[in-house]
Amino acid sequence: MTNWPDVATRHDPWDVIVLGAGPAGSIAARQLALNSYHVLLIEKSRIPRFKVCGGCLSGAALDVLAEVGLGDLPKKCGGVTFQKMRLASCGATAEIDIGERIAVSREALDAALVEEATNAGATVCTETTGSVQSSDDAGSRSVLLRRHGVAVAVRAKAVVIATGLVSCSPEIQTKISPNSWVGLGAVTGPVFNDSAPGVLHMAWGAAGYVGIANVEDSRLDIAAAVNPRALAAATSPGELISQILADSGLPVFVKLGDAIWRGTPLLTRHSLPLASRRCLLIGDAAGYVEPFTGEGIEWAMRSAILASTFLKSGLDQWNQPSLDHWHMLHERAFGGRQRQCRRVVTLMRNKTVRRVALWSLQTAPRLARPFVQRLDHLN
Repeated sequence: MTNWPDVATRHDPWDVIVLGAGPAGSIAARQLALNSYHVLLIEKSRIPRFKVCGGCLSGAALDVLAEVGLGDLPKKCGGVTFQKMRLASCGATAEIDIGERIAVSREALDAALVEEATNAGATVCTETTGSVQSSDDAGSRSVLLRRHGVAVAVRAKAVVIATGLVSCSPEIQTKISPNSWVGLGAVTGPVFNDSAPGVLHMAWGAAGYVGIANVEDSRLDIAAAVNPRALAAATSPGELISQILADSGLPVFVKLGDAIWRGTPLLTRHSLPLASRRCLLIGDAAGYVEPFTGEGIEWAMRSAILASTFLKSGLDQWNQPSLDHWHMLHERAFGGRQRQCRRVVTLMRNKTVRRVALWSLQTAPRLARPFVQRLDHLN
């Protein structure tokens, strides 16, 4: 980037600095820029980049994109439509209808969303890290940016933290669940003999669960949440994933050990406070629940819209009641749904529950319909 310090200090202060250019950060930046705010979007990696994520956009996630005028974006990215989920555990399988969903890699989706933020007028700095600084200025907040060894301090009337599982503010306290698993992901070629487009595979084993979906360019996105002790005992991530698939009843016919695997920190966590002096947390930065139910990207994008609406109504007025209001809005939008997801994940870690669930769905697949509809229409 030419004259990077000049770009980063183009406005002093910026109206909003957004840290993190995933779905949450990019949509927040775009929505604010569309309303003529001066927005600086910071991303530590080069775009496009791989992210450990199933890449599945639920019906609710597609609704969010449509609400902001980006309903055609997943298809433009080459996303693959699917309507069925094949669940496998303990050697049994069941196939259920899940409505229309789209799978797209995070390389393609995130790059497209960053481009939309740029087109809306946001300034984007990639390969740049940002850390929120303690500042005595009641009207703005300082952020220290670093890019290729060059540091510069910038200010903003508000900072939106969308950095996922990585904290960038000394005020944020993150509590990790003692039963948290870690994430693994890879993008590869065909895995199953029947890995046809239109079917999402979900396999549960004693060591974790694995989701496999077709994405653009005839590739498969593999995303898993696994027990860290099982991962430490395995010879490789690919060997562990292959074992989970085999235990579930979905044996693979390629060597997953040849894939390039990436991991995450411990997943399940919550962060407090969700808002401090001129800072808001959105997306996974506000807390993460293993989204076995496939709602992770939708939660991130929904929180971005919530934050942009909140800031548009109170950017120049920042006090304790406004912070309390953000906590209330976030809890109302996501608290109940995340607790529901946590209960589902806890239940599915029990082998007996998985056996009963698979038997029930084999006998009566329609039993899944109310649950799927609730996920897709509870906003």
